[in-house]
Amino acid sequence: MNLTSQEHNSRKIPPVAHPKWMVWGILIAALGIIGAWTWYTQPGVLGKADAVGYAICHRIPERSFLINGRPLPLCARCTGIYLGVMTGLGVYVASGRQRAAFLPNWRVGMVLAGFVAILGFDGLNSYFYLYPGYEGPYEPQNWLRLVTGVFTGLTLITMVFPIFNQSMWADGGQRSAPVRNLKELAGLSLLAVLMILLTLSENGMILLVLGVLSAVGVVAVLSMIFTVMVVTITNRFRSYHQWQQLWVPYLAGLTLAVSMIGAINYARFYMTGTWDGFIF
Repeated sequence: MNLTSQEHNSRKIPPVAHPKWMVWGILIAALGIIGAWTWYTQPGVLGKADAVGYAICHRIPERSFLINGRPLPLCARCTGIYLGVMTGLGVYVASGRQRAAFLPNWRVGMVLAGFVAILGFDGLNSYFYLYPGYEGPYEPQNWLRLVTGVFTGLTLITMVFPIFNQSMWADGGQRSAPVRNLKELAGLSLLAVLMILLTLSENGMILLVLGVLSAVGVVAVLSMIFTVMVVTITNRFRSYHQWQQLWVPYLAGLTLAVSMIGAINYARFYMTGTWDGFIF
């Protein structure tokens, strides 16, 4: 019989049993891998954010927002995507839907699919502008990359978050979607517009915060995905009752995320010899 959230909170839930070798193995791996990545990447919070962006983004300076001539850790489009992720995640947690385990209904899903389709169109047009002589339907702009990225980021977290919750909770999570209807999606979109306007203000301090936040969004999404893989492989699928019980699989997921980022960092630096973005 499934327990309600109130019943979970009203009784003591025994900890999920993980073999000691697994716990210690994950702790040692986390200290070694995350420690090594922290040591060998560029110094400072912004340096670590740069290293995260370096693993997933071209970081072309002309296609990035700048702080005093310095590109943000991610290009304009990727900055938008992961700011959208963090906006959606923040709203879902603040609104009490941190265990929402259903995907949106078809109406919301169609709008979200439209967000991705628009990004795809703008992305293709932007890509072909790298080739001399190409004349597309319109000239790409960083603000367009940002806007399409933010709304695609909302789509990404709205799909990934329920899958994460379905995989973690013994009771299957909350029987609702993070976004239940078009009205809620409209409200979420207004917050996304606010995030866009803050970015376009080009205020140095605001851009610094948003740049780091976007890098955190990358790590958050990758960690969720790897955590789902960990609980599936270790046969802990739907075994957890409380957030504090997730520290072992989530630490493993975070470690795998940093491992992937670090491996790409090494391969890219080995091939290019620079932490800068690609130059065309």
